[in-house]
Amino acid sequence: MKRISLDVWIQLIGMFSIVVSLLFVGLQMQQSQTIALASQQQARTEVLVDIIGAFDEGNKSFVDFISGTVDGTYFDDSNVVRDAIWQLWMLYENDFLQYKLGLMDNEVWEAKLNAMLAIYNACNFRDITELVLGFSTAELSVLLGKTSQIQCP
Repeated sequence: MKRISLDVWIQLIGMFSIVVSLLFVGLQMQQSQTIALASQQQARTEVLVDIIGAFDEGNKSFVDFISGTVDGTYFDDSNVVRDAIWQLWMLYENDFLQYKLGLMDNEVWEAKLNAMLAIYNACNFRDITELVLGFSTAELSVLLGKTSQIQCP
C-alpha cells in the first residue's frame, strides 16, 4: 500500500478549508439578505403607521378610509385624505421598485398589488391617483391599468 505524503494531506486540508469558508460566506450573505428584507418591511410599516396617524386629527379613522375606499362608500375629500392617498402611492411606488429589485417576496408583493388596486379602483379618488402616477414610473401605471377590472368615467 502506498503511503500518502504530508504535502498531499496539507493540500487536502487547505482545499477543505477553502470550501468550508465559502459555505460560511454564503450563509452569511443569505442571512444579510434576510436582515435587509426585514429592514425594508420595517421601514414600509413605519411609513404606513405615520399615514394612519394623520387620520387622528379628523373625525374619521384610517379603517373607515380603507374600507370605504374598497367598497366605494368613502367620499371625504379632505386634505388629510388626499395627502394620505399621495403618500400611499409614493409608498406603493417604492414597493414596486423593491419587488423589481428582488427585495420583496411574491406573497408580500401580491398583497401590496391588491392594496394598490383598491386605491386605483376608487373612482372618487382617481384624479389624485392619476396626478401621482404621472410622477411615478410608467411601468407601474401600465401594470395597474392592465390589472384593474374597473374603468372610471
